[in-house]
Amino acid sequence: MNKFNITIDGKDYDVTVNVTDHNKAHVEVNGLAYDVKYESKNIPSSPLTRKAKAPEAPQVKVSAPTETASASSIKAPLPGTISSIKVKVGEAVKRGDTLIIMEAMKMENNIMTGKDGVVKAIHVTEGQTVSQDDPLVDLE
Repeated sequence: MNKFNITIDGKDYDVTVNVTDHNKAHVEVNGLAYDVKYESKNIPSSPLTRKAKAPEAPQVKVSAPTETASASSIKAPLPGTISSIKVKVGEAVKRGDTLIIMEAMKMENNIMTGKDGVVKAIHVTEGQTVSQDDPLVDLE
C-alpha cells in the first residue's frame, strides 16, 4: 500500500493505492474508494538479459557514519530489487538525476535526487533486495 499527498491545480488530495493484481488496484482519494484497472507504460527490462548475466559477488561499500549537516541519505521508497545503479561514488549529481532504478510491484521505479550534490556512498548492489526505508545512496 502506498500513500501520497498530491496537489493538482492548487487542491490537495490524499491518495492511497493498493495494487491487488497485475493490472488492478484499489485506490482511495480523499476517502472515496475506487477499484481501477491500469496499464503500465514503463518499458520493462528484458528478463533474458538479466538472467543471462552471471551473478556477481556482492560488493559492499562501508562508510563510517558522519555527523555533518550537509550529508543526506536517499532511502528506498518501497520494498524492491535494485535493477541498475546509475552513479558512482564521487560523481556530482543535480536535482532530478536518476541515481538508481529499482523494480517493485512489477514496475521499474527511478530513484532520483532531490538536490544537487556529490555521491558520498552507495549502500546497495545490482540485484540486491531492499526493504522500505533502507539507505540506498548518501549525498553530500
